[in-house]
Amino acid sequence: MADNYSKLPLQRSLNRVAIARAAQAIEDTGNALPCRVTKVSGAIVTVEFEMQGTWTLPPVTIPKAESPWIRSPTQVGDKGVTMPADAYLGGISGLGGGTADFRRRGNLSALVFVPVSNAGSAPDDPNAAQVCGPNGMIARTTQGATPSSCVVNQNGVSMTYGGASLSLTATGIVMSFGGHTITLDASGLSIDGSSYANHTHGYFPGPGSKTQTDPPIN
Repeated sequence: MADNYSKLPLQRSLNRVAIARAAQAIEDTGNALPCRVTKVSGAIVTVEFEMQGTWTLPPVTIPKAESPWIRSPTQVGDKGVTMPADAYLGGISGLGGGTADFRRRGNLSALVFVPVSNAGSAPDDPNAAQVCGPNGMIARTTQGATPSSCVVNQNGVSMTYGGASLSLTATGIVMSFGGHTITLDASGLSIDGSSYANHTHGYFPGPGSKTQTDPPIN
């Protein structure tokens, strides 16, 4: 059959059609390409492709590859790569609605942004989990009878569990629980607004008003 290839125009034509269809199918598939974030809107980013070539690819608005349980503070200028999906993503990303099917979409219409690490941004400790952001981090529960949270930002650190709280700032520490508040700052320690350094002991035995009879117990 191979020897008769040049003598059979139909075979030659079918072969060319098959090659053209295969090339078209490959061209229609999504591409994993390097990109840079140019706009951030909640969990959605707009990226421009970091590519040189014959074609100038347009910016695309796509979801980030992240779970709602762990959010990354993606910033303009962050670099990454587009990850193509085999089906329409608008139904799960909120960028269009509807439900995916098996129709082939445009090769820039089913992409997800995946961040890529950089050799110039090494971790503080390669053996420790690191959580950071321009305005710190937020950890909180979403279920349970007693909500709890920990917030680290430019103002300090605050932790809450139900009605109890602890706040650490540049001015001091404030703890509140059980209807009472303890404050430690530059002026000293106070309990429910009363200075611990100036508290008094009762004068016993005998009558008389309470007076400081000995130093505070440390």
